[in-house]
Amino acid sequence: MDDNSVNTLALISSLINSNDAIDSDFYQNVLNEVSKVFSTDYLGIYFINQDGFELKAEHGIYKCNLSLDRNFLDNVLKKDTNTFVITINNSNVLCSKLLIRNSLFGIGLAISENKFSDCDIKSFEALISVLSYLIKDYELKDVFKMQLKAMQEAIIDKNNALDTVKKQHKKLLELDKTKNSFLANISHELRTPLNAIIGFSQALSCKIFGDLNQKQEEYIKDIHISGLHLLGMINEILDLSKLESKAMKVSLSELSPSVVFQEAINILMPLSEQKKIEVKFINNCDKNIMADYQKLQQILFNLLSNAIKFTPENGKITIEISYKGKDFILKVSDTGIGIDKKYHNKIFTKFVHLNNLYIKGQSSTGLGLTITKELVKLHKGKITLESTVNKGTTFNVLLKDAIV
Repeated sequence: MDDNSVNTLALISSLINSNDAIDSDFYQNVLNEVSKVFSTDYLGIYFINQDGFELKAEHGIYKCNLSLDRNFLDNVLKKDTNTFVITINNSNVLCSKLLIRNSLFGIGLAISENKFSDCDIKSFEALISVLSYLIKDYELKDVFKMQLKAMQEAIIDKNNALDTVKKQHKKLLELDKTKNSFLANISHELRTPLNAIIGFSQALSCKIFGDLNQKQEEYIKDIHISGLHLLGMINEILDLSKLESKAMKVSLSELSPSVVFQEAINILMPLSEQKKIEVKFINNCDKNIMADYQKLQQILFNLLSNAIKFTPENGKITIEISYKGKDFILKVSDTGIGIDKKYHNKIFTKFVHLNNLYIKGQSSTGLGLTITKELVKLHKGKITLESTVNKGTTFNVLLKDAIV
């Protein structure tokens, strides 16, 4: 993977997780950031209007005689793909649609005298997908400003202001629903390239394609671990969006829990090995269960990731599965820092960062345990914990009537 792809993924992660307030120069600032990682002669953001397209912001020098009129819009609408390249007057024009739930509202353009590689096209498409979300977020903030203005005017005209707030509140809810639905729908675009990065880096570390020198091994390992970390954060954000928009459903099938969990353990092995943590898997369940394969795996993935994060070097993590009657039981225990009893009810709340209380320098969305609890609830189960500060934590997951 080249440096441009790494920088593009870093920018996508920064844009998605940014908590910075969006100012009036939003469009220009975003293009300025994109230009730092996407080298091209010209970048532009255009919205659809009755005549064709309206320029919102641009970066660089416009060298191509391209008419963004109604005819060009009609040609864009005819395209089956969301991203495509055309050649005009010896210039290469990369066009990617701005979409919200498959509804076209604009385009992003990149123009260069050099040809765009496949990697450039995929990177640009991913950036434009994230930009579509940011635009909706910008509009939501704009609506909020209108609400605030309406409430200030209520001092003069209370009744009129109340009507305005109600209308804007309804619009805010609709836009928020659109944003959540959009986030849920872009999971494929964000997760697929990251899974490729993780898979290829793992293949390289196994020396399938030849030996590596010591420095190459270090870099490949860093890429793999960073990819896992970034994938986990994106998964958490997108999964929460699906849960809030009621778009997440369970697809139950008969499966072997040991197979599901062993995959999750193997995926996170580089993180545990980096801290020299022993991960022990005890299988006391020789029966199949009815569950959603991916969501069951995500439950252990989240719990094991937390255990690795908060367990010191040379620690130990034990994963045990068993059953009692028709109930399936999962236990994840660690020898980590533990959690004070007064925080036991808070750790399942959105955006709670207990690592700020215990460990400095650890990054997290604060969503992992929130999502885990919701995934367990979707299986009609419950999750509890037992913990002692400086001795460790055990999470208990019970899936009712799951044994086949």
